[in-house]
Amino acid sequence: MSHQLGRVVSEILHQYFGEIVQKVGHDLFIYGSKPIPMIVKTTGLPRKQVVDSLRTLVKFDLVSFEPSFNEVVADYKLNPDNVLLLIRYPRYLLQIKTKFGSEAELLVEELLQQASCTASVLMVTVAAKYKDDKEKNITLVKLRDIFISIATARYIQQAPVADNSEVPSLEPVATIVPDIDVRQLAQAMATDTLADVNDNIYWKVNFDRFHQDFRDDIMVKAITRRIDENAGELMRLLLQQMYLSSAEWAAESNPTPALELRTAVQRADFTDCAGADCDRKLLQTHIDQYLRVLEESGAGFVRRSGESGGGLYAVRGRHAALQLLLDALDHCVTERLGSNAARIFRLIRTKKYIEEDDIQKHAMLPNKECKELTYKLLEEHFISIQPMRKAASSGAMAKAVYLYHIKLHHVAQSLRELCHRQHIDDVEETLTPPELSLLKDVEARLKQLSGAQLALDKNLFILNWYFMYPQ
Repeated sequence: MSHQLGRVVSEILHQYFGEIVQKVGHDLFIYGSKPIPMIVKTTGLPRKQVVDSLRTLVKFDLVSFEPSFNEVVADYKLNPDNVLLLIRYPRYLLQIKTKFGSEAELLVEELLQQASCTASVLMVTVAAKYKDDKEKNITLVKLRDIFISIATARYIQQAPVADNSEVPSLEPVATIVPDIDVRQLAQAMATDTLADVNDNIYWKVNFDRFHQDFRDDIMVKAITRRIDENAGELMRLLLQQMYLSSAEWAAESNPTPALELRTAVQRADFTDCAGADCDRKLLQTHIDQYLRVLEESGAGFVRRSGESGGGLYAVRGRHAALQLLLDALDHCVTERLGSNAARIFRLIRTKKYIEEDDIQKHAMLPNKECKELTYKLLEEHFISIQPMRKAASSGAMAKAVYLYHIKLHHVAQSLRELCHRQHIDDVEETLTPPELSLLKDVEARLKQLSGAQLALDKNLFILNWYFMYPQ
């Protein structure tokens, strides 16, 4: 794991949990899996502080543990990817509020803050917080109904339970939507006897369910921009049908018959449409044409895989991740080095292997500028160079030829590293002490940073989606 990832993880831990937890987390990042005595030794912290920090990190699923080689003590290991999810909490709250309303947002926000909680404690805590807020008008009945809705939709799930081994491990359990007695909760809330409520099932936020929404939203918006709102809506319906027969993150979904898509269009609620200009009647009338356009002009997101039932259509998750990665790389090159550099980058990607003279010939740029931009792309690790020997005539020296090409996996790793580095550098370089004394400037900077953070998080999401599939 990279130095820059360590910096951003350490910064996030400090921001959310303080210096002591940061020190323990950073120690685990550097040294890997370790037992408590070794953490105490390398951090110099008292054992109690180390244990308390580990308890917090395990509670929020930022550290995992397993028996050591002698199976007597536990080795603890940091999960950096889960630490990065902490900065994504506002997106989770916005998503759940958009789909289920403000009561769902309050429940998920409280659950994020507590990491895990029983349904009874969660609902009573939220109800007690807002019992005097007449504008929100929070009731236990509303909270019960919303809790059941988001649990059924898998935005929250039952937390894993510990087994009875010497060093207990956490075992996942199936989520069963509970039968909640509102009268019992109301009585417990009124008499402050919540401990008497028989509820020992703990719940946590299911981040993967949110990530599926983010993935679907990215794909739908990409199709909408490329074609139109009706095509975006058809893509959304195709993704919904995909979930009925395929694994959520399958590289390619099982095929969906066009007949099922026609039925889905007729039943669809167009108030949740991909765009404001969706037209149910137009999509119903020309669904065959839209499916053809989606296949031919939809960046390869959809593939026709058969003719039965009016045609079979599969969603290509791996290919979509690749295409969105390429778009992110093009945007990154343009932002850092300009549009002409992006033209050279796309040319090399198209040709796969190309000599320097051919770059200048096909890029249609002045030779000097073309050479400078090519070398800058090389310096920034967007492209690579491979020397080869060209066969020579008898008696002549073999000529060295240098071929430029793109190692996509390597470039994606570099872009992910860049996302980690920009988050830290932006905070350090823009929030100076003089700016903190000027409230208006600080607010403007914070808005700018929030926008930059959202953009970086989107790129990180696409990159992690790309790396999900084996190369």
